[in-house]
Amino acid sequence: MSDEPKRPHALGLEGVWCALRDQGYALTTDDAIGLPSRARENLHQNYYNPETLHHDPGDFPADRERARDVIIYAWDNDVLSVEPYDRITITDRAGIPGERDHSRVHLLKDPDAEDLVRSLLQLTPPERRPTRGTFGINLFRTYTNVVTTPHHDDEEYVVLYIVDRIGDGAETYLHSPEDVTEDGQVLGVPVLTQQLNPGGILIFEDRLFKHGTTPLISPPGGSARRDALICTFDYYSSYLGRD
Repeated sequence: MSDEPKRPHALGLEGVWCALRDQGYALTTDDAIGLPSRARENLHQNYYNPETLHHDPGDFPADRERARDVIIYAWDNDVLSVEPYDRITITDRAGIPGERDHSRVHLLKDPDAEDLVRSLLQLTPPERRPTRGTFGINLFRTYTNVVTTPHHDDEEYVVLYIVDRIGDGAETYLHSPEDVTEDGQVLGVPVLTQQLNPGGILIFEDRLFKHGTTPLISPPGGSARRDALICTFDYYSSYLGRD
């Protein structure tokens, strides 16, 4: 599958906001939203390693390694403040019932990682930003299957940021919810299919789409790997409403 983009990328934050308002999703890149080149390099070097990422019993796909952080943020007009949230528990997400706690990584202790978090928090249109909210940050490393079935994350927005990829495949798709049955069978054509390259970012309004990603394809004589940062702009009920 070609690495060439199938859809035009939104340029700058204004372009991202316009695309989200018009179609519910936006494709962009870290460079297009002003992230310095070192941001992705530092993230990959400092966090995508065996000391940080772990496979937790019961998590699937079975070879996925992960870590997680949750940030509480507040907007005062255009001024953004961030601090760690006290819990990272995931509840009833992606078809896995119950509460789950994964390995925690404290990103706000790292100035470069904090700058990255602040940049990603600016991706939502200003009129859609709550005064106060939580931001879930998941660091994923996958080798074969990326997800098991099209699904909702049951949060307000989802952000996919590709940190690194070896091999082909791993095409992310968005489907209208009515085109996916309860058992995950797809009945219609996707609204979007896109292979995201390192530096690529996709943000979408979760309620409008069921999303997933096709399996990775290893290069000749090698092994595939995909390192991704998956973030959620959480609903109030996910964390703050439980306090």
